[in-house]
Parts: sequence; structure tokens; C-alpha cells
Amino acid sequence: MSKAVSSKRAEPSYRFQRVHPALITGHVLTVKAQRAEPVQPFVQQSPLDSACGVHVITAILSITALAKPSALANMSRRQHGVAAAVWRAFGDTYFSGVYAPDWVDRFESLGLPLELTAKYGPHDAVDAHVLNWLMQGSLVALVLHSARHTRTKHWSLAVGAEGAFVDRKHKVDTVLLLDPATDSPVFAVHNARLRLKGHAVPKRPAKSEKTCRPRPVTWLYESLDWNAEEVHLQAAVRVRRTP
Repeated sequence: MSKAVSSKRAEPSYRFQRVHPALITGHVLTVKAQRAEPVQPFVQQSPLDSACGVHVITAILSITALAKPSALANMSRRQHGVAAAVWRAFGDTYFSGVYAPDWVDRFESLGLPLELTAKYGPHDAVDAHVLNWLMQGSLVALVLHSARHTRTKHWSLAVGAEGAFVDRKHKVDTVLLLDPATDSPVFAVHNARLRLKGHAVPKRPAKSEKTCRPRPVTWLYESLDWNAEEVHLQAAVRVRRTP
């Protein structure tokens, strides 16, 4: 009697990364510019300022080719153009910082061809939206705060997602960050990351569950320049270029 051979094959599984298509990796991170050589979208934040929200905007405008990094680096001295408009809108927040709703209002007041979609806190399923937006290739501005206390708040730009492909499903467990508080990435699109603590990927709550107060999702913030720290997402803003 011949031995039966199972026709069932093991499903493929692997790690994957999905990042914003405009980013070009190399010794320095660059993006393609119109009629010019690729330019660097990253500008590092000073330890003396609280302008992480402004630095995230400069990265967004560089990646979406709406302003030149050289102009944005001199925004306080520019008289005309997008860079000058950014400084007029955000200059007073440079040393004090800016809260997410105010950031959105000021950014939209610039009248740029960008669509902003904001989510605030666990009740808005902010974590699930971030993962979905990143898998769609969008840029997402994030506000992080320490899981230990809410005094530490910081803006960072999510540029991609990483995870595992298992059972024919993409399971995202890592958010890739371009963080102005750390050094420029080298041969990578990110210089920091948020790693999901545990194995469960947060999902959007059902309508029947929206009346319950959801627990915040805990992420582990990791970078070469800072000690790993548990954080929560306080706000997320998807930014997409409009036609």
C-alpha cells in the first residue's frame, strides 16, 4: 500500500517593510526634487527648542515637494513663499511647543494642497488608524507621550510600517519614525521606531464598544540616541498630497 502524501503546503511567512515611496535611502536620506538633485528632508531639532512640531512640518513639505529644504532651513528670514508662511503660522510656538488641534488648524491655514485627517486618543482608535494609514503609504504626524506620565509630549513623523506576513495576512507590529530629536538616518528611511508591546495588533472598536473607555496601546520607543521608553499615542494626523 502506498503512503498518502499530503498536498497541503506550508503557507509562506516573512517580515516586511512598507515605506513612503518618495524616500530614497543612502548615506543620507533624500527625496526627489523638481529640476534638481535629490534633497535631504530631515532637519534635526535643537536641544534648546520645543519645535518638534515645526520640524515635522518641514519634513512633510520636503517629502511632498511643496517647499525646498534650503528655504525651510531659513524660514525665519524668508519674506515670501511657503517657508515664510510656515514661520508666520508657527514661529511663536518654536520654544513653547504646539498641541495637536492647534497644529492642525495652523497647518490648514497655510492653504497648501494637502489633506489632513486627525485622530485624538484611544477613543478615536488612533493606533489602528495609524497602522492603516501607513500601510496605504501615507505620512502620519504623531504626538507621543510617556506611559509613565503625560508631561513629556513629542512630535515625530511616521514614514512606514513593519511587520510579519503570516496566514496570508499582514500583521503590523512596528512603526518607522523620522524623529527630529535624534540623528539623521544612514542607509535607512527611519532613525527611530515604535514597537508594539505584546503580540496583539490594535483594532478599531466595534460600534457597540465605542461607549466603553478603551485602554491606551503601549508602544516601545527605540532609537540609537535615547533609552527605550514605553509611550502612548496621544494624536495622529494623516497628511496626503491632493491633486
